[in-house]
Amino acid sequence: MREIVIGNLRLILTIVLILPLTAIADTKDSRVVESRYLSIQLGPEIEQTDLLQSVVGIEVPERITTVGQSLNFLLGSYGFHLDENPETDEHYLLLMLVLPEPHRNLRSMTLMDALITLGGKSFRPLINPVKRSVRYQLREGFGQFVTVEDMEVAKQGWLDQKEITSLPSKEPGETPVAQQEHQTYGPVQRGDSLSHVANQLDFPGMTIDQVLVYLFRANPHAFANDNMNHLLAGETLKIPPVNLETLPAAFEASQFVDEHYRLWIQSEVTP
Repeated sequence: MREIVIGNLRLILTIVLILPLTAIADTKDSRVVESRYLSIQLGPEIEQTDLLQSVVGIEVPERITTVGQSLNFLLGSYGFHLDENPETDEHYLLLMLVLPEPHRNLRSMTLMDALITLGGKSFRPLINPVKRSVRYQLREGFGQFVTVEDMEVAKQGWLDQKEITSLPSKEPGETPVAQQEHQTYGPVQRGDSLSHVANQLDFPGMTIDQVLVYLFRANPHAFANDNMNHLLAGETLKIPPVNLETLPAAFEASQFVDEHYRLWIQSEVTP
């Protein structure tokens, strides 16, 4: 009897010792390269393999007034675009809606979440992963609230708006501020934030976080404590031409802005 008990104990101890080693072997990521001093995760980030999982950080400028315009503003930085030949015209009903004020701040969410948010309860986004295009479809039960005439009017309104925005400037030589030489903004007024300044300027194809980083790096003299949230009143900001090669990606810019905000909050609460 004693031998049986001892044998069982040996078996239990063997299982207990083996299980942790097995668990470690199963959970170890073969894509992690380790050395004595550091561990490096190999391979692309999730937002690089799935663009829709990119974390956005966008504040839609006041000059943008419709949902369709805000979608164009959002999608451009991530390689997506609105479907120009959707299967049905209900897509245009959403594009021509006035952009709700709560939808101007799209932060701390994925690109897919942002598309769902802009669609509201009435529309759902449909993604073409090959063409990287986006169109919207009325959700079930909402078709009863619109007519074919409503769709036709919305479509014509969108096409007319698109034609107007594609026309050349009435003033010869006028170009977006981001492409002009020797541009300045200022002097900065007391109470102005860098976000307020960024929203007064026109930087097509850039997220608000990319604009913030661009302005901050171009004007280190205009900020106290080397923080973009400490913009100094009375300073004049330089607006040099945008160098796309040095411009951070949207995700990197969002991380940069979040880190500056965290440090600013920390400095405010620290006596």
